[in-house]
Amino acid sequence: MPVSVGTGFLALDMLLLGKDRVKANALYAGGSCGNVLSILAHLEWESYPVARLGTDRMAEDVLSDLERSGVRTDFVLRSDTGATPVVVVRIAERRDGTVGPRFEWKHPASGDWLPSYRPFPKTMAQEMVHGLPEASVFYFDRAEPSALVMAEGLRDQGAVVFFEPSSCKDDDLFTECLAVSDIVKYSADRIPQVPRSPASRSPRLEIQTLGRRGLRYRLKSGDTNPGSWRELAAFTVQNAIDATGCGDWCSAGIIHHLCQAGRMHFLKLDEAAIVAALNYGQALAAINCRYHGARGPMYELSRRELDVQVKAVLSQKIYYSQIRA
Repeated sequence: MPVSVGTGFLALDMLLLGKDRVKANALYAGGSCGNVLSILAHLEWESYPVARLGTDRMAEDVLSDLERSGVRTDFVLRSDTGATPVVVVRIAERRDGTVGPRFEWKHPASGDWLPSYRPFPKTMAQEMVHGLPEASVFYFDRAEPSALVMAEGLRDQGAVVFFEPSSCKDDDLFTECLAVSDIVKYSADRIPQVPRSPASRSPRLEIQTLGRRGLRYRLKSGDTNPGSWRELAAFTVQNAIDATGCGDWCSAGIIHHLCQAGRMHFLKLDEAAIVAALNYGQALAAINCRYHGARGPMYELSRRELDVQVKAVLSQKIYYSQIRA
């Protein structure tokens, strides 16, 4: 069984269906890191998030859902100085008549600000890194000193490093995170272009998601030179009701296809194998649109049923002939 380790945004998602709803319809573990590692567990990986939550009821809800999903919580610490971030995910009709998610940061009943994210301390990462399991992949979604410590340590042990920032800064820390990463994935809505110095090492694979258009990717052409972009169209989705978490499903699918055998194997893969992995991730994202919540298919479909739907979605596309330069 392949092993994934990850750190970053691990939160409690409060799912509310309807614009006037104030009581949660469901509570789930969420955040990019929480979702990606939970999806990998559903795909039969052994997943270990590294986080520090509070000692509150919200942390209990997060841990309960992670464990129900098969995620290992050995490295999810609880502390009075920690925090359990909470995000309200409201599914309601928009002004244009479409239905979609809206993210809120205040309690729907009281109006109070909900707890926000706190970084995992660097000193704790330095103490913990040598005790982490040998992993096929290390995933992180924040450019933080603690994440960099773990990325460097696990990369040296043979893990593929997958970096998925939701924002970026043109600073030394972000440059170091890029340099240690083998795969970097980000949304064009949030990051139009990743800043990099001419001397910084490029990731082997860079992925920019384009929403309904699909995604584009480029492969390293030299130590510091990214190659040319190639675009992959998105799948057509019938009866889409919620796009929350689609990026996380896409990431998990890419990891599942590319990273099971570790870094040395990943570095030897040709472009056709990488395109197949990108399409698999896109197929998972398309399926997720048919369900409420960031990980709806996990609660509605068995692994076998998910595989059947993936095959049906993939039949829409002929892989290599539809790549656009």
